[in-house]
Amino acid sequence: MRLDDPRVREFLDRSMIIRMASLSPKGQPILRCLWFVTHRDRIYTFTSELTPTGRGISVHPEVAILFDGERGTRPSHLLRVRGRAAYRKEASIVARVLLAIARKYFLTPPGLRNLLAHARTLPHAVRFYAEPGWEVRGQGLGLILEVVLESFELVPRDPARATA
Repeated sequence: MRLDDPRVREFLDRSMIIRMASLSPKGQPILRCLWFVTHRDRIYTFTSELTPTGRGISVHPEVAILFDGERGTRPSHLLRVRGRAAYRKEASIVARVLLAIARKYFLTPPGLRNLLAHARTLPHAVRFYAEPGWEVRGQGLGLILEVVLESFELVPRDPARATA
């Protein structure tokens, strides 16, 4: 499969959360659920280099990503993508990705409803992202994780059914 395959595009368009598998610096598996956006042939998400995933990416840049396609009718398969991840610190990329994430997750009718319903938690979120490790400038720590996509495959949602 390729990125321009309609089935791949449909999964990317219908998915809101990715499950990204990576390795810790010592080679232990890590699985994170993350918000994401796509731009051209790349996946972008944000996470600090200080997280276990972030520390592992510098040693083991290979990642696997599962897309569920959770918006709409539940598909019988998942999309598994393999790629190489790296932190991007350029201000233009950081700004573009954060704006795209805001548009996708907050500036939609469901996103605004959710934001208003959880408005009381905003001070906690602001404090969390004000902690050391989230700065783009200053300490120069990474914020935007870019995954260059290398391979795509559909995998059965229920492996027992696939062999039956």
